[in-house]
Amino acid sequence: MAETKVSISNQALTKCGAATISSFTDGTHEANVCATMYDNVRDGLLYYTFWNFAITNKALNRLNETPTNKSYLYVYSLPGDIIRIKGFFDTDGVYQEDYSIEGAKVFTNEKTLNIEYVKNIIEDDMPVFFIEALIAKVALEINEAITGVGALSNRLSAEYQQKLRASRIADGQENPPHNIVPPGRYVEAHLGNTGLTNRRLRHSST
Repeated sequence: MAETKVSISNQALTKCGAATISSFTDGTHEANVCATMYDNVRDGLLYYTFWNFAITNKALNRLNETPTNKSYLYVYSLPGDIIRIKGFFDTDGVYQEDYSIEGAKVFTNEKTLNIEYVKNIIEDDMPVFFIEALIAKVALEINEAITGVGALSNRLSAEYQQKLRASRIADGQENPPHNIVPPGRYVEAHLGNTGLTNRRLRHSST
């Protein structure tokens, strides 16, 4: 069955021992609390971990306008589905460190620019392991407003931490980290192709 904001909220409400809802606008106290808190809880859970399942990369659209930040030559528009930016990289796959973000734009001296970021994921596209962590997190956050039983929060917090750990492990196993830069390319670009660089690279991979 496809997961929705309401179905996830209902599973969280059940963990709290509360009544379920038919929608975020059904007029009940439970619906009002979930409607107020759900999006922030979901976005926060996506934000605080670089989830491999949610990471994507794309070439940015360069705007035909003069940058308002005079330290840079070019300006690009950022995607509208960004939760968290992981980094920018050039056409060779080397991450860039000299840029400035202002609102929905990024300023840089690169003629072409790509972005790697955590994107906003709709509930139906979330993997099961993340859904389980999200249900536990929603339950933890809404509990006191719904039930007024603060003691229940200790159990919900422990369950959320367990689900979060399991979710991070599963994410790493099912979705290997993205390798934008070929092995050694990023290190060589920043430290130089030296014996010391190679030793550091081998050491960091153990």
